[in-house]
Amino acid sequence: MPSLSDRSKRATLVVALALLVAALALPSVNTLPGFSDHTGPSDLRVAEFERLDAGCADAVGDYAGGSIGDGRISKVTTVRAPSAAAPLSVRVERTSPPGADLSTFAVRVDAHEAGAGSASGTTGGNAVASTESGAGSCPTEIQYRAVLKMRGGSPEGLLPDAHGIRVAWYENGRFWGCSSSVTSPLNGSCAALADSRPVWANATAG
Repeated sequence: MPSLSDRSKRATLVVALALLVAALALPSVNTLPGFSDHTGPSDLRVAEFERLDAGCADAVGDYAGGSIGDGRISKVTTVRAPSAAAPLSVRVERTSPPGADLSTFAVRVDAHEAGAGSASGTTGGNAVASTESGAGSCPTEIQYRAVLKMRGGSPEGLLPDAHGIRVAWYENGRFWGCSSSVTSPLNGSCAALADSRPVWANATAG
C-alpha cells in the first residue's frame, strides 16, 4: 500500500503536469494572471529641437553624439544644407505595428531652402528650427540637437519580457544611422532599416 509520502509526491506531480498542460495551451505565458506583455513605447515625440551652429562644413562644430535612456533619446550631429540660413524640420513616424515588443520608428531631419520656414517651433506635427545666418559659397552644414520622448507601451509584468525600441535616423531622405535599446532575445540591429518605409503614421509634436 502506497505510503502517505508517495501519495503526496504523486499528487504534486499530477498538479505540476496539469499546470504545464494549461500553460502550453495558452498562446503566451503573458496571458496568465499576474503576467503582462512588456512592449516597447507606442509613441515617440519631439521634445526639443534646436540648431547649434551653421556655416562652412570645415568651420561648424564637429561634435556628434547621442544617448538613449530614461524614456528619452537625444542626438547631436550635423546635416548638409543648401545654405546656413536653411530651416530644419524633424518628424517622427512609427514603422512597427501597435503592441510590438520591438517598437521601431523613423526620424526624418530635412534641411530646406531658405524661406521655406520662418520661425522655430512646431507646426503641423513637424518641429522646425530656422536662423537668419547668411549663406556662403562653401559646402554648408548645420549642427542640430534633437531630443525625443518615449510614451506608451505595456509595463513589465511578474517576469521579465523581451522589449525594446529601435530608431532609424534619416537626413535629407538618406539613412544616417540608428539608435536602439533592446532586451534579449530581440535583435536591435539596424541593417534592415536603411530602406524602410513608414507604415503606421504617428504624431510628432509634443
